[in-house]
Amino acid sequence: MSRSRFVGIVLVAFVACGIIWAQEAPKPTAKAAAEKVTGRLPNNYAKLGISEAQRKSIYGIQAKYNDQIDALMKQIEDLRSKRDAEVEGVLTPEQKEKLKALQKDAAAKKSEAKPDGDK
Repeated sequence: MSRSRFVGIVLVAFVACGIIWAQEAPKPTAKAAAEKVTGRLPNNYAKLGISEAQRKSIYGIQAKYNDQIDALMKQIEDLRSKRDAEVEGVLTPEQKEKLKALQKDAAAKKSEAKPDGDK
């Protein structure tokens, strides 16, 4: 897997985690979102002395955009899968086998690597 593809996947994963973290189980309407939605403040916002009214407003804004963001992330995931399938379709059967072996080796090396990056 190329470095840029890996970074893209990691970014999407982080964004998805942030969106999931900020969502309430039932998705509220915009009015209800401003009244009783819970979520997670963006980084460093808690250090700003955010009032409860501001907190509720921020959570409502997040809830308002979550469905659209989820739909776009799904589109990105689908497009990447389609792109990758087309790219792989260009390879010969021998190249595909070699690619699978290289990916397997890379995954094995990654799992052996130390978490602090010393390797």
